Amino acid sequence: MSRSLPELHWRGLTRVLVLADQLLAEYWPAGLRSRRVLAQTAWVGTDLQTALQALLAQLPATRWQRIELYLADKHVHLLRLPAMAQTMQALDFSGQEQQAYARAILMQTYGEAARAWPFRLQDLKQPQDSLLAAIPALQALDLPALLANKAMQWAAQPYACALWARTRLPASGTVLTAEPHMLRLLHLAQGRISHVASLATNMTDVAPIADWLMRERTLLGAQASTCYWLQEPGCEAMVQRGRRLKQALSGQMPWQILLAERAVTSLHQEAVHVA
Repeated sequence: MSRSLPELHWRGLTRVLVLADQLLAEYWPAGLRSRRVLAQTAWVGTDLQTALQALLAQLPATRWQRIELYLADKHVHLLRLPAMAQTMQALDFSGQEQQAYARAILMQTYGEAARAWPFRLQDLKQPQDSLLAAIPALQALDLPALLANKAMQWAAQPYACALWARTRLPASGTVLTAEPHMLRLLHLAQGRISHVASLATNMTDVAPIADWLMRERTLLGAQASTCYWLQEPGCEAMVQRGRRLKQALSGQMPWQILLAERAVTSLHQEAVHVA
């Protein structure tokens, strides 16, 4: 989506970014849109229900809209979920075994706290490894009750996953997705996810990021594969960070820019990217 052109939608749309210490929102009325309405509210990372209520109260009151909630790096855990055994899949008609299996992997990784975490599974035909996204911040959030009178439809997902969904990912190679406090690594082999990793870091300090990336790819035996830097249209901060990392890794790996087909939101200036 070009930021210089208005969008045409048959109903209103509100996009909400859940950041580290605040919530940002942009509301676009139905029809040919040339102006957006912005809102923001601070929060301490605990009571998302109250913060979201305060945010939406600043926007025009209408139920004729869709609300999209995007959660940034601080609030999301991404894992590669190994494929279930074929014997288990054959008996799992309702998908309950798959859900129980995903929950067990979460608890094995993060402990008892993960027992109640909401999570999402990549929609894939089994058997193959898939992406598991756990979102602890949604645990105490009752979206149906909160949005029943504010929207006809709503959805919540990690910002990184929304960005990947707007990108034609390569069949093989390492895809890097940056947020101000987190670098996501998604390694693909013949169209399948073979590795997922995240590095909590200051994105302005490229030397430790370069070292981490080299180690991850060495452990995968993927030194010769292409490394793709994912850029969101209209986000100059990601362009600059990718350029600095490429310079730090000069000559050490094949490097390409991967451009998302469209932006997740147009809140780049307000959020820098997504924090």
